[in-house]
Amino acid sequence: MKTVFHLNLEDAAKQSELLGNIQNLMDDDSVQVGEIAAVINADAVEMVKNDSEATEFIEDFPEKVTFYACSNSLENREITEDELAEGVEPVNSGVGKLNKLQDDGFNYIKI
Repeated sequence: MKTVFHLNLEDAAKQSELLGNIQNLMDDDSVQVGEIAAVINADAVEMVKNDSEATEFIEDFPEKVTFYACSNSLENREITEDELAEGVEPVNSGVGKLNKLQDDGFNYIKI
């Protein structure tokens, strides 16, 4: 199964919930886990910066989880690609990427 998580809030509890849900899915032996993606947009893009508390998690799972950051949100917050955690992929628009992933058969989970 392919899963995409979506986060758009800069809220520590929601960010923790996102990372916890990703870890729980990877650890769940009762489901066949395929690709996992996380689309981060709006205020939540702060979590994918290379100095955030989530950086270690993001960088530890590059082959298992793909993190996408909305370029519009990055630009609006004056965050450059050089400031992103290793492995985070900027995309033209977060909502556009969500639509493409769902068209590709990803199950959508909003955090």
